[in-house]
Amino acid sequence: MQPPGSASSSAQDGRHLAVTVGLVVLATAVYFAVPIPGRMREASWVVLFSCGVVVLGLLITLAIRRLLRAGEAARIRGLVLLLVLTVLFFSWCDDSVAVLPGQFAELHTKTDALYFTISTLSTVGFGDVHAAGQLARAAVTVQMVFNLVFIGLAAGIVTGFLRSRATRRMQAGTRRDEPRP
Repeated sequence: MQPPGSASSSAQDGRHLAVTVGLVVLATAVYFAVPIPGRMREASWVVLFSCGVVVLGLLITLAIRRLLRAGEAARIRGLVLLLVLTVLFFSWCDDSVAVLPGQFAELHTKTDALYFTISTLSTVGFGDVHAAGQLARAAVTVQMVFNLVFIGLAAGIVTGFLRSRATRRMQAGTRRDEPRP
């Protein structure tokens, strides 16, 4: 393990950041490339949405368990990728339900869906794009609950990570300041 602040550690941090940014860009490109299915029945959409939420929840649960055992860089990268995956999944779902008549006001493109999902996640909610139909409102409610749980877990992990990192740095600084016999 490299000591913090060393040239090798900085280079490794740079590689981790580049990989994380690359994966975020790749996931976003896939989001824009995957087509939205044509108009489907509401029941079909509910089944697909429910399966997606369950799969995403399982992935997040497994990833968080894995992240708790992983190194620092893997934790941060994993949390960033989970957040991006969550946003892109719900954006895709919002765009796909918007094809059904009367479900969303002013949601016409994938960019609109991404904008709406991020404003919902950040609790800004400008109101220009909003769920109008019952199916869309139910889906957005699930999204909000999912976001609260995910953000709560992510905040807890990041807080614990930062606390342990600060403790290690303080202990390392104390050891250097101690007089030597």
